[in-house]
Amino acid sequence: MAEYAHTRYDLAQMQSLPMKYKVIMSKQRIRDWYDYWGGNVVVSFSGGKDSTVLLHLVRSMYPEVRAVFSNTGLEYPEIQRFVNGYENVDVITPPMRFTEVVSQYGYPIISKEVAEAIYYARRINGGKSTYHHRERAFGNRDLSSSMNKLLNKQKFLPIARDLPIRVSHYCCYVMKKHPMKKYQRRNKVRPFLGTLAEESRIRKQAWIRTGCNAYDGDNPHSMPIAFWTEQDILQYIVENGLEICSVYGEVEAHNGTLICSGCKTTGCIFCGFGLHSENGETRFQRLKRTHPKQYSYCIGGGQWIDNPEYDPAAPRMDGDWQNWNPKQIWVPSKQGLGMGKVFDMVNEIYGKDFYRYE
Repeated sequence: MAEYAHTRYDLAQMQSLPMKYKVIMSKQRIRDWYDYWGGNVVVSFSGGKDSTVLLHLVRSMYPEVRAVFSNTGLEYPEIQRFVNGYENVDVITPPMRFTEVVSQYGYPIISKEVAEAIYYARRINGGKSTYHHRERAFGNRDLSSSMNKLLNKQKFLPIARDLPIRVSHYCCYVMKKHPMKKYQRRNKVRPFLGTLAEESRIRKQAWIRTGCNAYDGDNPHSMPIAFWTEQDILQYIVENGLEICSVYGEVEAHNGTLICSGCKTTGCIFCGFGLHSENGETRFQRLKRTHPKQYSYCIGGGQWIDNPEYDPAAPRMDGDWQNWNPKQIWVPSKQGLGMGKVFDMVNEIYGKDFYRYE
């Protein structure tokens, strides 16, 4: 059984600490990481509020530390201008445009976990690995087990089986992780990441497994503020008079809770992950209101093409599994990404309000 650095209880306990102690603990982790790698470190800077706080913390101790920004073309224009206002920031670009990634690998919809499950389960003649993914995500399970409930993707079987669109989790790797790893190898530096454990189950599990500073493995990295909450981030911004990107608006107090008057999160503006679980105004509805040009490009366009992976000899069924083998698929076009059509196809299965984008 694998040994973990922490437990869920540890995370809850650390998240409940007063702000001043969190700052002290984070600075100690920054110091440990800096010393361990002899100062050969870099801050992964997205221009978002979390990484802005992280960069402020690191440079309050080590002003010479460089930052690196991955200019994917998927950021708000305000984010790009905000990053340009910082000194000692290296800008890197991905090897492919987003339209190329989507056309080759697939659209990012539902969630990263679901998209990955669909991507691998769809492979025809994929061998044991494909069968494993099908059984793990879409097989019949005893749902009285909490772990089986987490792994179960049965709800999204109709997407995997029927929709004539490629679906994939690869955009994050191609657009961000791959160029970042290439930068780190070339410059022989190890990164600080501004990720929070509370953001997702995957990030929480990663923190429990390694703690803030992951020295071992193929991808050493430090997450010195991982045990902070969003409220901590906003409190630090207010208390330190820290400037954040204008797309967030102002940090305001509402009923004892700090909120941003603009965007709550930034990230990739064309990403379909998690949209179905958003309450209130969704990020695409907000994009339509605040950035109509980007919205029109994302939602509009698209085209039908012959599926380059279509196999006329493939059987319709592989045991109990219906092979995904459409003759034509929907992909981006020069006019736009065509995500409106993708969302509409998903909404035909799960209801018109599943993806709220208009």
